[in-house]
Amino acid sequence: MFYDERIESVKGKIAKRAILIAFAVTFVLAQIHAMNLLRNAPIRYYWFAFPDAVIYFSLMITLIIGFVRRIAKSGDERTEAEQGVFYSKAASVLIKIALGAFAFDIPIVLYLGKPLTFADDGPSGIIYALLFIVGIYVVYSFRKHDIYFNYSIMENEHYYRSVFRNIGKYGLWVLIFFGISFVPFTGIIAFKTPEAVRVLHIFLEMTVYYLITFVEFSLLYLLWSFLEKSSYRNENSISRSTVISLCLTILLYAVYTAGVISVDALPISQSNALLLVSLMAPMKPYIRFALLIFVTYFGYEYQRSRRNKLISAACATVLLSETLVLFLAQTVDRLLFVFMPELMSQEAYVINHILSTLTSVFDDASCMANAVGFVLMIFALTGDRMISRVHRSAIGGFVILGGVEIFLRTQVDFLSVKIYHFVAEIAVLCYFAVLVACVAVKMKKSVL
Repeated sequence: MFYDERIESVKGKIAKRAILIAFAVTFVLAQIHAMNLLRNAPIRYYWFAFPDAVIYFSLMITLIIGFVRRIAKSGDERTEAEQGVFYSKAASVLIKIALGAFAFDIPIVLYLGKPLTFADDGPSGIIYALLFIVGIYVVYSFRKHDIYFNYSIMENEHYYRSVFRNIGKYGLWVLIFFGISFVPFTGIIAFKTPEAVRVLHIFLEMTVYYLITFVEFSLLYLLWSFLEKSSYRNENSISRSTVISLCLTILLYAVYTAGVISVDALPISQSNALLLVSLMAPMKPYIRFALLIFVTYFGYEYQRSRRNKLISAACATVLLSETLVLFLAQTVDRLLFVFMPELMSQEAYVINHILSTLTSVFDDASCMANAVGFVLMIFALTGDRMISRVHRSAIGGFVILGGVEIFLRTQVDFLSVKIYHFVAEIAVLCYFAVLVACVAVKMKKSVL
């Protein structure tokens, strides 16, 4: 373990900006969420806004304390360093507060069930929004300033032992959050006295949710640590670990998509199918976030040896599209029902059709933006002669894949289209992995 004053100063500045971004995102999402609940939801669903309120006021209090500390002391270098330490510690505390509020709300949301009479995904929406928007900013800023999340153990000869020790610490926090969830769970049993089957159902769903989240977060942190160590060792090339990490992430995504598709084919009731899909739901955001971490590291490692603005534009397109689409997905459907309350008089299947259509539109927008990012990347790599110009023909392949999907939407059922979309997406990602592997080999030969 070691302490670097410069790194801590930069980390403090990043933490401050991250808190400001989180406050802005939470302010917008919490306001829209509150309007939707107040206008359309029965009072029992107001619990859905509990994490929003806790996160919002915690961020606001932190910013007020930071502002008071700033004006109370002279603006010398020591004050700047102290401010950096304050915001770094505050960010750590805020993450625990946000997850604690989320943990407290989980059994209540499971007991109430997902509403069909208004648009709401429960408290997980704001958590995932902050994970992507703030998390991507932090990853990008760390790479921009050439610092590492695990810098204090980077020179440790037992680096991975320290990484697994950190995962063990996270496991302890998971148990603490599970204990927090158990408090309202026992309250539901004591005051609402639901049926024993219902109690067991909530407990099992809550337990599985925590287990899946722990496994996913641990794998994500292990992947990040793996990339950091490899990036730290390789100064002028794409590290082999970067390629391996991308392939593993694509494999996990393929397993997840295959699982979601298989649920629809299982001989079980619709309610049980929805339950299985909801249990697997935490996997998707972590896998998508892992892919975005890879894009950030690939862009950073490539720019260290080759200065190419198209690569930066390609990576920025993918990162911004993912964050913007997620933000819009958390706002547009709620705003629709806030300003068009007459939609609430429709049947449940009509409302579900509206929401699924919006989701499909956002997914299509994200896929188009990612395709643009891949096209820019292909032009950049061929321009630098890292890959053959033949690869530009892949652009036509992207167009054909998109055209086939549009055609299938007019001819076959939704499940068949979804299967094709998942297969096409994974095929494009695998092709991207091949490109990255080719670039890694080319760079390694040029260095030698």
